[in-house]
Amino acid sequence: MFTLTVKNFGVLKDINIEINKTNLFIGENGSGKSVLAKLITIVTDGLSNEKEILKRFTTYEIEFMNKDTLIEYSENNNLLLKINNNKVFLSDISKGIVDAHNEFSLIKNDYEELMDKINGLDIDSEKIAKKNHKKIGKKIIKIEKNYLLFQSKYIPAERNLISLFNQSLSNFITSNIPLPKTLLEFSSQYNNARNEIQELDLLGVKFKSKNGQDNIYYNENGFLPLENSSSGIQTALPLYLTMKYFSFKHRNIIIEEPEQNLYPKAQVDTIKYIIENSSENVYLMTHSPYVLSTLNILLFAYKASNKNDILKEKISKIIPESQQINPDEFSAYFIKNGVSESIKGKSTGLISENAIDNVGDIIDDEFSELMEIYREFKND
Repeated sequence: MFTLTVKNFGVLKDINIEINKTNLFIGENGSGKSVLAKLITIVTDGLSNEKEILKRFTTYEIEFMNKDTLIEYSENNNLLLKINNNKVFLSDISKGIVDAHNEFSLIKNDYEELMDKINGLDIDSEKIAKKNHKKIGKKIIKIEKNYLLFQSKYIPAERNLISLFNQSLSNFITSNIPLPKTLLEFSSQYNNARNEIQELDLLGVKFKSKNGQDNIYYNENGFLPLENSSSGIQTALPLYLTMKYFSFKHRNIIIEEPEQNLYPKAQVDTIKYIIENSSENVYLMTHSPYVLSTLNILLFAYKASNKNDILKEKISKIIPESQQINPDEFSAYFIKNGVSESIKGKSTGLISENAIDNVGDIIDDEFSELMEIYREFKND
């Protein structure tokens, strides 16, 4: 079990969370979810050394450390990383991951040097070089697989700018417009994803990328460029595409506002897609009660399916096993005023009904007050 403790870091005052395969964080605007999302990305990214970790705080624009700040990331009570007084402590396990990263870099350099040497060699020498090149290439692939696994990936809320951003990237750069480094980084990852996954079905439409142009097909022949499609599709595509690209490559994927610009039914479909495509740990930062309700359905489907084989078969026709969530591998927290509170029921393993109904209760209370005033004065 992984745990994260954060004290006195910007808006985050007292955070104590257990990290599971599926992790939910909900809270009002300004509660600290975005800061927590970026912090989780940094501390779970195992391929960093002390200097690189501190540099990431600048990249993510969360330079909130002071003398009272404490950040601890542990596994089964064994401290992996600690940040205090602007100093970083890495455990031997974490240092081992850093060593693996350095080994990968050295082998990659050898590979590139060998590729340069192959050009201009005589036939016999070229055969020897190519034989070594294959050996090194296989070793790189093996190490790179582990290297990628320990990298964490952050999908920002600003992904809705990608359709415009990618088309005008050179203009933004030459105009010296200050852009968030996280958005630049995500744009690069999005381009990698669209180069590898050139067609994708999402939310009743089909994405196709050809010759650098992203199009959204609404039927076999009718399509629009991504930048002219609906705001929901412009926001959803970067999420769907990178989620599929990151899946089975990276251990931790952190997503801000998966519901952004989406109709409730599309929110439901998006959460199911995320769970289906998350191979390791996924973190959802949300405002939406629809996201909570959907997760509860997926949790309950798992619970009910494990009663017997008949139920398993019947339920899987409604909620496929690939979308079901094991309650034992799930965490849910409400973030308020920089403090974390678990909203997962201890006996049920589901999200507390109070957490889901809270927004509805506020609306109902206001409506009741209005009706009371209306009834009092309607005959005047």
